[in-house]
Amino acid sequence: MKNILKTTVAAGALFALAAPVATPASADFKNGNSKVNLTIGGQIVRSLIYADDGEHSQLFQVDGRTAGTRLRYIVSGSLTENVKVGGLLEHEVGQSNDSFYFDGGTTSTVTSAGGVAASLSGATGSDLSGDATSFGIRHAFVSFEHKSMGKLSIGQTNTASNGTMEQSFMSNGNTTLTGATMLSKIRFTTGTNGAFSLTAADQTDTLDGLNRDDVIRYDTPTFAGFKLATSMQDEGTFDVAGFWSGKIAGLSVKGAAHYANTEAGGASTPAVAYAGQQWGISGSAMHDSGFAIRANWGAKRGEGAGRKTKVWMVGGQYGAKLTSLGTTAFYVEYYNAEDIAVAGRDMDTLYVGVVQKLDSIGSEMSLVYGRHSLDDSANTDYNDIDAVMFQTILNF
Repeated sequence: MKNILKTTVAAGALFALAAPVATPASADFKNGNSKVNLTIGGQIVRSLIYADDGEHSQLFQVDGRTAGTRLRYIVSGSLTENVKVGGLLEHEVGQSNDSFYFDGGTTSTVTSAGGVAASLSGATGSDLSGDATSFGIRHAFVSFEHKSMGKLSIGQTNTASNGTMEQSFMSNGNTTLTGATMLSKIRFTTGTNGAFSLTAADQTDTLDGLNRDDVIRYDTPTFAGFKLATSMQDEGTFDVAGFWSGKIAGLSVKGAAHYANTEAGGASTPAVAYAGQQWGISGSAMHDSGFAIRANWGAKRGEGAGRKTKVWMVGGQYGAKLTSLGTTAFYVEYYNAEDIAVAGRDMDTLYVGVVQKLDSIGSEMSLVYGRHSLDDSANTDYNDIDAVMFQTILNF
């Protein structure tokens, strides 16, 4: 028996010595340029959305709404002791079921059993969805940052004003950021007969600056919590923005403001489809107890536009670590958008939701209910749209 045990132990030791040692996946990854650092990351987002427009209801399985599935490559290096060089290439990955809506926007031809062709409006209430198979470019830029002189960015990236209406300590940034986050191409219906009317997403906006574009952007260094930024787009539009963050009486606070001029380049967003001057401000505060609030206000004016576009929102949250999974955040937000598509038409949206952080894997899940209401100066009887979304974001 002793000889058997010795033989077994010896064999096990030899096997352990001969077995390959497991190494992290990153150990086998080699950067094509060893003189800079490369980080690869991204996220996979999946959502289940149940929507009811007052006449039709359906469960949709889609990609993310505010945040979609993405892949990014981050490059960093030092040019000199005082100058850092950076770059970001980020793709919006082709989305599964990128758009969805109740069938009411197309006209189709069908043939009856008797061989007679007829045209249908498509108002059957069936759900339609489509895949976006191409890779979109969210960011593709290089930057040069000096310790005391600021940062210069060149390429496709955030304009200086992008994000200035979304300053927040709340946890729902990947869930709800506009008044029509969950609705894609879903339309309002009208009256008791449920006729399809206006696309909800076209009736609201955040006026969050000039989004992403091909820019030359400059950011100042941060002084006492303050930073300024400006950018110019290739079509001649420009914007300026200011940011601030700090502590006041035990509160963490931050805010931003922007001015953007699109008169040279045309409309800044698909919804607010006119050139003009735009400005906005947002801010947020958070207490150590877990309570947080945020709010914003923005407006746009354009010569000959015939309307005075205005948006505002307010929201609040309470977050606490209720389970070992991570922080659980409960929130409420209210959005109002006026004169987005035409004068005299207002859209209101109420969100109630919860976000669960998954600390062990650096990801999150969320559940949110939204009610969307539309009014106009003609007193049209629009039915409210109700939607519930469950979303999972897996970061890598």
